[in-house]
Amino acid sequence: MPNKGRALNRNKNKKNNGDPNNLINSEITSDDLAIIGAGLAVLGDLFAFLSLIKVQQEEKEIEDEKGQ
Repeated sequence: MPNKGRALNRNKNKKNNGDPNNLINSEITSDDLAIIGAGLAVLGDLFAFLSLIKVQQEEKEIEDEKGQ
């Protein structure tokens, strides 16, 4: 059966009683990294969009000042 993006808990340690939510034994899978990367890309695109809007507003303000 495929992993489906869940970390395999191969190290069944007596200290954690096999708890799969233990952060020490949790592994980041390639699917997790892909989701994180996609989220960061969207965040970067959002900031790029906002900066373009800000530049457009500033250019409009400069044109308005010159027109007066």
